[in-house]
Amino acid sequence: MTTSDASPSRDRARSGNGSRKKSATIYDVAAAAGVSTQTVTRYMNGFTGISPKTRAKVEQAMRELAYRPDPVARALRTRTPTRLLLFVHELAEAGPINIVRAASRAAADADYVLEIVDLDTDDSDASRQILQRTDQSYVAGALALAPTAALADLFATFPFQAPLLVEVNGDGLEGPHAQGPVDPGTELVVEHLHALGHRSVGVVAGPEGWFSTAKRLQTALDRSHELGMDVAFVEHGDWSAASGHRIATALPRRSIPSAIVCANDEMAMGVLSALTDVGVQVPTDVSVTGFDDVRGAAYFHPPLTTVHVDFRAAGEIAVHRLLGMIADAGETPLTLPAPKVVPPRLVVRRSTSAPPARR
Repeated sequence: MTTSDASPSRDRARSGNGSRKKSATIYDVAAAAGVSTQTVTRYMNGFTGISPKTRAKVEQAMRELAYRPDPVARALRTRTPTRLLLFVHELAEAGPINIVRAASRAAADADYVLEIVDLDTDDSDASRQILQRTDQSYVAGALALAPTAALADLFATFPFQAPLLVEVNGDGLEGPHAQGPVDPGTELVVEHLHALGHRSVGVVAGPEGWFSTAKRLQTALDRSHELGMDVAFVEHGDWSAASGHRIATALPRRSIPSAIVCANDEMAMGVLSALTDVGVQVPTDVSVTGFDDVRGAAYFHPPLTTVHVDFRAAGEIAVHRLLGMIADAGETPLTLPAPKVVPPRLVVRRSTSAPPARR
């Protein structure tokens, strides 16, 4: 292909200073490669009867024009759905947003486009309306993160045209049957505090009705009991720092236990702030732990001991399981690399130490 052959299509696709005016089309690719649009379409659809010379021309033109196929157009041509829907919640929170990022990459690696649909965990009727308005055309499958029983019930009863994978354990990991009732991260926290010498803990749990709240709370209660530790109080927040601050502020000063276990890092941040406000020193007087290991956890005052969860691996696992369901539904063999399952780990920082009596 000579420079003169390719320049007309390049002129159409680029402005005078070389910047892209609009995305290249298959017509631009065909003109740049000196072939017909039918040849480009056959190449994109995986037709094997194209000569190596012609195939090389098409590939070179695609690279030079930075051509990206339109997934909807491809679906119309091939009748192969290329969209995946991801129903999520609380996108401002660490878990959901990291799962979304990882799921988007995993979907793209498999040549799918992931579309995000944000639901309201506090309003089932609003979420149902969102589902009803969601376009299911050319959808290969759907993944739903359902942290509450209400959302799980909604997905169980809503008609989907494509395979649907519902993650109901609240952590977006391997599904409701893969982990069982025990939260391993919470076990690590309680065992860490016990090893430091704490024999009394308080629990700042997440909102009632959430699967992750029930799982982490029950694990904290059970493991504390097994280790002979007293649970001084259980209070429910709403995952926000404000709720953690409110709960800690309301605690009678003389009855504050030597350690407080928080169900996420934001509530732990509120607890740290409230304790500082009333003159309680962390960890000299009280140890505080979190969960999630958000980006700023190492810079809390003091740096927060917390559970690190690999939400990115969780997103990959979920998408790979969904792709397996899609393949099974279409009776098409599918070989995918096994995503790495990363167990939660405790990150010990300066918000925990031995209780005063043990120093």
